[in-house]
Amino acid sequence: MISALGYSHDDFNPAEPGRLCRGRERWIESWPREPDVGLFRLVISGARFSDDSARDAYRGLEYSGLGIGTVLSRLFEGRELIACAEEAHQRAVPAGAEGVEYVEQHVPGGPLRSWSARWSLPCRTAEEIDAAVAAGADVFLLADELEADAQHGRHGSVPPDADDPAVDRPGLPESVRRWLFLLTGYRRMSPPTRRFQPTAVAEALEHVETLILVHQDKHAPCVAIYGEEPPEGADLLDELADEAGILAVPFAIPPMLARWDRALWELRQDWDEAEQGVFPVPPAPEDRRSWGRRRPRGGSEE
Repeated sequence: MISALGYSHDDFNPAEPGRLCRGRERWIESWPREPDVGLFRLVISGARFSDDSARDAYRGLEYSGLGIGTVLSRLFEGRELIACAEEAHQRAVPAGAEGVEYVEQHVPGGPLRSWSARWSLPCRTAEEIDAAVAAGADVFLLADELEADAQHGRHGSVPPDADDPAVDRPGLPESVRRWLFLLTGYRRMSPPTRRFQPTAVAEALEHVETLILVHQDKHAPCVAIYGEEPPEGADLLDELADEAGILAVPFAIPPMLARWDRALWELRQDWDEAEQGVFPVPPAPEDRRSWGRRRPRGGSEE
């Protein structure tokens, strides 16, 4: 089996956010916004497959052999990311979490109620990032200094009662909590999942340098990095893939939407065997045609 890391750079307009993974995730319906906000996005996923038809592909970053923590810690090496969870399991709150709140939820479609946890956690290492994702974090923030709440200081909302246990875990500023709610409020977790509000991506980037969201690919999560400036990372991802002994595959559109067989075919066209060696993905057998060997409607070979 071949493991590969796929990535794409594209423009992102919160007023017209486009699709997410086909049938797996959609955007939360958003309020109208003027279509003049130009943002940028880097989407990173992965896959494991046996040949260039990719018909047996398992899709998601973990199938590249690299975890979310490994990728993000390389892209933001030496910098602190703040992991945020809005609807995490109440018994999976990680050690060191800040601003922990327990929220009772009413599940749509029935009278069932459940409790979930809201928290944030500073992360620097791949292990810390992976632990946060496993505990329910699906938003990461990159900001050298978050906007301080005027009343409560740098860390935001501190309860006025000295004996309140949350005093030791102040968490995020209230201003950040507000736009986090806009981003993640009104979720629907039944298929297709709706987890993020696109308009709030622009709101968030008024306060933080970079916003990272954990989206769903077909079989496992992938990550998308949103910013006001074009995100750098293609060279670092190529280096990371080379170190891990896997194939780096650039995509014209986000990999969670695209066909892996087409991306592999396009990569093969630019492959220089004299310098790079034999293309590492074997051709598909006749009964599993890849993108470049499909029959047109007339019935003859392309």
